[in-house]
Amino acid sequence: MYITERYTLLRTVEYLVNQEQFNLIQIMPNQKEYLLEKTEKGSTHIVTISHQTFDWAKQLERDIQGKSESFFRQNPPRGRNKYYLHFVYISDLLPVDHWEHLLEDRKLKKNKRFSSSVYLFSEEYKQQEFNRLLSRMGRDPSTLFDKLPTIEEQESYTHYIEQQLYSTYKQQQREIKETFHYGKPKWIFILIALNLFIFMYMESVGSSTNTKDLIDFGAKYNPAIVEGEWWRIFTSMFLHIGAMHLFMNMMALYFLGEAVERIFGSKRFLFIYLFAGLFGGVASFATNDAIAAGASGAIFGLFGALLFFGVHYKRLFFQTMGSSLFIVLGINLVFGFTIPQIDNGAHLGGLIGGFIASQIVHLPYKKAIVKQFAATLIYVVIIAGLVVYGVNRADSLDNPHTFSATAQELISEGSYDETIELVNDELERGREEAYLYFYRGIAYFEKSEIDLAEDDFHTAVEIDRDFAEAFFNLAVVHLRLMEAEEALKYAEKAIELQPDNKEFEEFYQKLKQ
Repeated sequence: MYITERYTLLRTVEYLVNQEQFNLIQIMPNQKEYLLEKTEKGSTHIVTISHQTFDWAKQLERDIQGKSESFFRQNPPRGRNKYYLHFVYISDLLPVDHWEHLLEDRKLKKNKRFSSSVYLFSEEYKQQEFNRLLSRMGRDPSTLFDKLPTIEEQESYTHYIEQQLYSTYKQQQREIKETFHYGKPKWIFILIALNLFIFMYMESVGSSTNTKDLIDFGAKYNPAIVEGEWWRIFTSMFLHIGAMHLFMNMMALYFLGEAVERIFGSKRFLFIYLFAGLFGGVASFATNDAIAAGASGAIFGLFGALLFFGVHYKRLFFQTMGSSLFIVLGINLVFGFTIPQIDNGAHLGGLIGGFIASQIVHLPYKKAIVKQFAATLIYVVIIAGLVVYGVNRADSLDNPHTFSATAQELISEGSYDETIELVNDELERGREEAYLYFYRGIAYFEKSEIDLAEDDFHTAVEIDRDFAEAFFNLAVVHLRLMEAEEALKYAEKAIELQPDNKEFEEFYQKLKQ
């Protein structure tokens, strides 16, 4: 009887693997239990087939309950898939009490997308239960157990199937191990050390949170980039604004980088990291006027690399990291769009750039020459498009927003001398723009150099007669100089230009009192 039960177990597994294309996920050490899985059309079928005998229905029910909870813990729901758990028990001896109610299909209380079914392959109901299993999976019935071979033939065939299944399983295990251990982490430690060294050196000679120091060390600064300093796209990847920024990025680099370097290998990892960072930097240049620095673009590129891995190894991806990766990526993107001053251009650009870079180098042992060439072309075309767009948008000669973002940041930091120096650099380049004198005037005012501030605000309104903020600041200057009538005149002009400005109106009313 044992031989027949063993034959039934292995023939069922073989049929599902060979005829229904199930994946053999696990073989228990005693080889009396097999775990299979198949996903198609939004449904995932998980089948556990075990050679077990239960004296009482309660024992069987407890075993079903334990396996259901285990599956729920180890296979958290992903996407909108429905999950069907099939528990197949091979035994010629059925429980002695009432067990029929256990064969009813049921949904798990913890998650309605999980449903389970139980099948008892006894000598009497073997063929019937096998066809019920196939029916629950939407398959046509089979005559697999209509007529059994002789005991000798069963024994011989059982030995053959056992060897074949075990060989298939071991081959899958080797492939998984090779996939996740192709490379040995090396570059992540070099990159982390390099980032730490640059941060410490910058702090020793200046400050990583000082805007002028960031510009001097090579942060992404659009006016300088437009003037030809394109190397800033690269150097900004290794600068960080404060210790917390560095810590968060290095933590992400360690955990994501280790996985990517193991899967892709060191050379591919470095290519993906750098080219994703460059892609993110160019995207930031094209979409963000503010000074920017950090490895975030390159790190989001590692997300892109893991998503590329998921496209080619879907089952392995979701078994190991899929759900967690999507959650972490989703949280980062939500934070990016809800918290001000986060460089979403670099993040999204890095994510896309990492995916494209992964297609260019592809995964180990895989080649797709046409797709790799197409990915290279796409990368170059998008980069070129972003550069053209960014130059047209962020050229310091035409776009005041780039400079304004920098000047406002310096002023908010109290870096008034740096603001004045920055304006002087622009004026030396031949710029004669109202906003330059306006920001320098603010810096002079904050330094209590009132006469110089007044001169700059006057110059600003001479260049731009509609510059309401400059007229308002002239009113503030004349109030400081105790010249109430002049202050009132300039305040009236500011309100004339911006009648809905509440700050202007409140200031004007105070002057009139």
